Amino acid sequence: MEIISSRRNYDVRVMRELLKSVEYRREQSMFAVEGDHLCRELADCDDCSAIEVFLYTEKTAQKYPETVRAAQAKAHCSSVITDELSEYISDTKTPQGLFASAEMFGREIPENAKRLVILDGLQDPGNVGTMIRTAEALGIDGVVFVNGCADKFSPKTLRSSMGSVFRMPSLSAKAETLGDWLNGQGFEIYAAMLDKNAVRLGETAFPEKTAVVIGNEGAGISGEIEKICSKKLYIPIKGAESLNAAAAAAIIMWEISR
Repeated sequence: MEIISSRRNYDVRVMRELLKSVEYRREQSMFAVEGDHLCRELADCDDCSAIEVFLYTEKTAQKYPETVRAAQAKAHCSSVITDELSEYISDTKTPQGLFASAEMFGREIPENAKRLVILDGLQDPGNVGTMIRTAEALGIDGVVFVNGCADKFSPKTLRSSMGSVFRMPSLSAKAETLGDWLNGQGFEIYAAMLDKNAVRLGETAFPEKTAVVIGNEGAGISGEIEKICSKKLYIPIKGAESLNAAAAAAIIMWEISR
């Protein structure tokens, strides 16, 4: 098989842009992953109908033969690239030499969902990915994105989710219609806030259908989303002024999933 060595190669340029640019991903309705774990997750994911392009180095084929075989079997096109091109394409400091692209896909939130987490303007892709991973681990039924959250298909989100993005039901909602949709589904909506007059986590029994809003890392929950919340929720803490958004979300998700 001929080894691709030129940065001008079409597949190389597209793969790099998918990893670097959120605008390009949205324009193409595609995304890219890199590394052994995520390439194998994508290859094994039933919801992904096909891998469009799979690029890998010769060293990779020797180090991760099972992942390479699985990705090749699902890919429309697969090619060997040089180590130099791997570094050029990569979004990481130490690339593993495997890259795969696919059309965007996702699972819809089921009609019988009872536990939802709403991410309101979360900007850190690492936090968003961690929350998605935690939500899957704790049996949350769906994640809702509102007010321009970090792209769930960004490389950092995908890495921190460890592939949970591929399996976790989710949807992107508009702030002006979110309240009507949740109320129509019978959800009690809680706002996680630093407010000592709020309901204390651990001292309340959550209703059958509960949705909890996690706000932006710095600004907290937006005014328009706070208005649709019927109750405020507070995590009692000692010493530290506050918790990281992903840590707070994990504590809340564990509590509501009990």
